[in-house]
Amino acid sequence: MNYSRLSVMPFALAAALGNLPTVMAQAAPAAPAAQTAPAAPATPTGPKPGDVTFSGLLDWYYGINFQHPSPNFAIPTIGGAIGGAQNAGRAFDYHNQFGLNLVELNFNRVAGKGFPLGITATLTAGDTPPVVYATEPGARSGFEGIQQLYLTYAPHLCGKDITVDFGKFVTSFGVEVIESASNDNYSRGLLFTYAIPFYHAGIRASIPLSNTFTILGELVNGWNNSTDDNGAKSLIAQLTWKPTAKWTHVLGVMGGSEGTGAYGVAVPRNGGGNITTNLAEWYSVYQATEKLKVTGLVDYVSAAGDVLGVHTSGNLLGLAIYGKYQFTPAVAFAARLEQFEDMPGAGAIKGLRFGAGYTKMNSATFTAEYATLHSHLVSRLEYRHDHSNNLLFVGNGRAVNDQDTLFFSQAYKF
Repeated sequence: MNYSRLSVMPFALAAALGNLPTVMAQAAPAAPAAQTAPAAPATPTGPKPGDVTFSGLLDWYYGINFQHPSPNFAIPTIGGAIGGAQNAGRAFDYHNQFGLNLVELNFNRVAGKGFPLGITATLTAGDTPPVVYATEPGARSGFEGIQQLYLTYAPHLCGKDITVDFGKFVTSFGVEVIESASNDNYSRGLLFTYAIPFYHAGIRASIPLSNTFTILGELVNGWNNSTDDNGAKSLIAQLTWKPTAKWTHVLGVMGGSEGTGAYGVAVPRNGGGNITTNLAEWYSVYQATEKLKVTGLVDYVSAAGDVLGVHTSGNLLGLAIYGKYQFTPAVAFAARLEQFEDMPGAGAIKGLRFGAGYTKMNSATFTAEYATLHSHLVSRLEYRHDHSNNLLFVGNGRAVNDQDTLFFSQAYKF
């Protein structure tokens, strides 16, 4: 989601004028119409049935936190301690060090006659996978390196090209994705980190209803569960409306009983959680001009249930606006403004994410981008400011309300 176009082709028109003869004895008879040769069939583009393709990326960064947090000081929350070497309130980046964010290799096989199913595999390593799988029930070692692994069946039924995937795949929620290099900003936002899942295991089907509407349905284990954490399943429905080439609107909902995958160590890994969780999301992407893109995003989560017999409930609300301006094919600037609220309900746990009572976090991110080597190498410089009404950040060995970071990153895509 995660979440990133148009090019401009100049046109030229030439005209030539000649002198007309002043005297014409007789108009020449019209020449017979030339026979038009049949058009050659269009050359197919993209992979052919049975083709196998590989791609990947290498992403590294250096980060500075101006609050100088101490590696030995962290703030406990229901999702685990935040701070220490990790930038507080973040899930994917660290301060005052070089970081290998992500190494990724993608494998894709198009369905062919010999084997009628497509295959997609995404293998990962680096700082990111342990964060993505931090709430995976049971042992994580068997899942950390496999971000996606699923089969695809694409039948043509009732005049529609349907796509069915079965296995493990990244979530369809959000406008950002796990790969920083594919987002407009380098650091992942608050909504991506706290308001939506990262991945699912199950089955999904995408059906085009018309030229402008597409519906997606999924039956999955839940939030971030390769193996189920409480035996319950979750349902996902998502409707995409693209009325014009400039506008895209997406409305999605998810509901089911969640445990470890959604709420971290607050729910033991033995499946002790049973929290009915409903997620609703809307976002809209507007390509205002050939260079300017604007995106709005809203996430809302309502949850109620128990953790080992202890009742808990609450709501999460996230609002974000994104903008990106492509000055030249090589130079771009992106900005992101966010607000995330953790609102506790009844129960002993005071908040679904932080357990600190009502918590409101705001974040402003500004990213400059330069692409070279035919856009294979993307370099970014990013400044970000975070603020919370509670003391959730770490500065000079104590809890503080604000946090400022600066990142330089490079990603090589192949």
